[in-house]
Order: sequence, then C-alpha cells, then structure tokens
Amino acid sequence: MRILFFCLFLISCGGSLSSEQRKKMRENMEAKSIKKISEAELTEAGFAYSRSIMKAAEKHLDDRPFLDSLEKKYGVEIIFMTPSNSELRNVERQVIDAYTSGANTVDLTDNLQKMGKDSLLYTKPILTEQKDGSLICSRALGVRLTKKQVILSIK
Repeated sequence: MRILFFCLFLISCGGSLSSEQRKKMRENMEAKSIKKISEAELTEAGFAYSRSIMKAAEKHLDDRPFLDSLEKKYGVEIIFMTPSNSELRNVERQVIDAYTSGANTVDLTDNLQKMGKDSLLYTKPILTEQKDGSLICSRALGVRLTKKQVILSIK
C-alpha cells in the first residue's frame, strides 16, 4: 500500500516547471554565462556604475553611515582623497596631486583609472569657489571597485 502511495506521489510531481520558473531559470543561466567585454565597454560601464554611486554619495558627503550603507549596497569602497592623506595608494596619490595642482588651468572632470589587474578607481574632484570666483580643488571623492562588479552591472 505504501508503495502505491509513493508511486502516485512521484507521478503527481512530474517535474514540470511553470513558465515563470522556466523564465527565471533562463535569466539565471544568462547572468552566469561568459561575457566578452572590450576595454571600451568596460570603461563606459565603469563610468556609468560609478556615476550612479557618486550621484547618491554627493548629497551626503558628511554622513559617513550613509556612505557606509552605499559601500555595502554596491560592494565598493568610498574614500576621501586629500593631499595630506597618508593612506592613499600610489595611483590615488597621483590623481589627487593632478587635481590639486592644475585647478586653475584645466577643466577638472571625473576620471576612471585601472588599479592592478582587477580593480578600478573612479574619482571626482570636489571643487570649492573662492572669493574671486575661481574654483579650487582641495579634495576628491574616490570609489574603489572591481571589474567584476562593473561587468555584472552591464545589462
């Protein structure tokens, strides 16, 4: 008798998937498929991903708990870069030196740099207006991220 119920149970659970379950399984397979990304696509996606993070971060520069929650949400590290910061990496130091030394002669824009084999650094200068109307950069905001995060953000 138990064997009969067991057989009926197996037959009733025929293993068929609903259309929603099939769709979700296909999406998961596509997400885990191997993608070939050119350097130009990686750079473009890196800018887009970092700018979306920066857009939220700029409104709350003095709110470290908010920035910590952004870091956790996006899996990045948000740093303040100043010339006096001794914890900066070599690439970060070069970027902040370039921002602070050329503020009056060039237009300062955001930047994306490679850091090692699998890391990227997005930086954006924080400009302050002087009494004479000129802009000066004394610090920058940086986002340390991995190439994997950028690639996964590509739709």
